[in-house]
Amino acid sequence: MSKLLTAQSGQTILLATFYVRDSLCALDAAGIQEVIRVGALTAVSHAPDEVTGIVNLRGKIVTILDLGMRLGFEKAILSGGSRIFIIDDRNEFIGLLVDRVDEVVEVERDEWQAPPANVAEDQARFFQGVYKVRGRVLTVLDASSILSEGGQ
Repeated sequence: MSKLLTAQSGQTILLATFYVRDSLCALDAAGIQEVIRVGALTAVSHAPDEVTGIVNLRGKIVTILDLGMRLGFEKAILSGGSRIFIIDDRNEFIGLLVDRVDEVVEVERDEWQAPPANVAEDQARFFQGVYKVRGRVLTVLDASSILSEGGQ
């Protein structure tokens, strides 16, 4: 069972929502350092396909991962709406490339549901739960699972 599904009743959380291809996803807003536009990316030789490149963010080198590829989708096609969510992972900044940003929503943790059983296991390991907001299903992702070595 997800660690968030066992949270205290009545506890609220802010979720930053975004799209990965056509899927509405979210991350806990408290874990996001900032959201930036996609600028010039420097390619990294011999890096896995999901490593889109690196950027220099105010003197810190940040590795950018294509979140869609980590979730099992095809490589992202950059657009004017593409953004990078900067996450602090063990004192190192990592960027997660998303297709477009949506909104920040406040939700009750005890209203989350477990991911559907038909979600592929290689994707489900990144899910904390699902939440219905304004008639849409929102997949809440676990940043620590996404950023773990090799997605394992």
